[in-house]
Amino acid sequence: MRLTRILSLSALSLAIAGAISGAGAAYGADILSLYREATTQDPAVASARASLIAARERVSQAEAANGFAAGVNASANANYFDSHVRGLSSAQTDRGYLAASVSAYVNKPLIRPANNVAIEQANAAAKISELSVKAAEMDVASRLSQAYFDVLLAQDNVVLVQSQKAALTEQLAQAKRNFEVGTATIVDTNEAQSRYDQVLAQEISAKNEVDRTRWALRNVVGRFEANLKKLRNNAQVPAPNPESMEAWVTRAEREAFAVQISQQTLAVSEYDVRRAETGKDWTLDATANVAHAQNTASAALNRGSWSNSGLIGVTFNWPFDISGGVNARIRETLALVDKNRNDVEAARRTAGLNVRQAYLGVTSGVAGVAAQQQALKSAETQLASTKLGLEVGVRTNLDVLNAQQQVTQVQRDLAQARYNALLNNIRLKAATGVLNEDDLRAVNGFLVD
Repeated sequence: MRLTRILSLSALSLAIAGAISGAGAAYGADILSLYREATTQDPAVASARASLIAARERVSQAEAANGFAAGVNASANANYFDSHVRGLSSAQTDRGYLAASVSAYVNKPLIRPANNVAIEQANAAAKISELSVKAAEMDVASRLSQAYFDVLLAQDNVVLVQSQKAALTEQLAQAKRNFEVGTATIVDTNEAQSRYDQVLAQEISAKNEVDRTRWALRNVVGRFEANLKKLRNNAQVPAPNPESMEAWVTRAEREAFAVQISQQTLAVSEYDVRRAETGKDWTLDATANVAHAQNTASAALNRGSWSNSGLIGVTFNWPFDISGGVNARIRETLALVDKNRNDVEAARRTAGLNVRQAYLGVTSGVAGVAAQQQALKSAETQLASTKLGLEVGVRTNLDVLNAQQQVTQVQRDLAQARYNALLNNIRLKAATGVLNEDDLRAVNGFLVD
């Protein structure tokens, strides 16, 4: 009877991994589907997209400055004229009259260097907004993956704790029976009771962690998702491809979104220099105007009048920087260019550091998974031999409890190692600036319903 119960405990322990894999459970949502949903409602993504719309409208505004400008001016007024000459009553004039005029104009810039630079600068600024949208979407993918795997790890921990609880329940019952028949001391019972009480507290904490991680996932997705696909128990995370860390660093220094955005910011500031320099450039505009004016009477004659006029020509302007304001603006923009050039270098260095850290995380994670798998085999073997030792009297109940706890801890570490390896793979591609839906689809290949 005693040996049967011990063997059943061992079988229960060995079944934990299978329980974690969620075989037979109905899970639906995966990382890719949740990512697509998250990007439709994430505030940061929505903000970046709105900024992009605004940036594109600024391009249209800049282009419109080089186009035709047309309009109509109209006026109407009532006038009073009172004139007196001393000594000549016949020269007195006292009358009122109405006057109105209407004109139409068309203007067209012919040569305005500042307008051309403004168009180029607006396009460069719009590129920043485009990159910001992509960066925000990639950030959602990273945050979602972290939150998703945090939920799975928390769920795995609940399974592990409950499995350990079931094993300790049986061990506690066995210890009590052995004490009653005199084959064990009260110490064995107390040790089993203590471990059982500890696992009850761990179960409460593990369930709370599930709730916490689900809230974190909701913060990314925008709603609670009850059903998640789980990680395959035999999931093997591939090594980085390419294998060279420096190849990843080189690509990140070129393609990381922070680097690209800093480069575009530098370009925008260089356009600021060119715009400031146009403050010394001459301009040439074309203009045309037609007008009609009409009065019910003139000031001198008691008669109505009307007139038509029109003009067409060009306007030339050549400003002189007498006060030095233009030169001061040029010096300011040059200083900002130097600042932004240093920001580009800082972004490159940060991107290189992030990639190196993520790369090492992937390689160490892959090795860690293999090590934890071997450690689990050893721990399970140790647990089985310890239980047999208890049966023949060379091991104590405390030894069995410790061996059981070791198995649970290694199972937890193995699950953590698998999630970390996948997350570091995602972080590596995110740090490089190449993370996309295909990568999330590849992660889905490690998940099962």
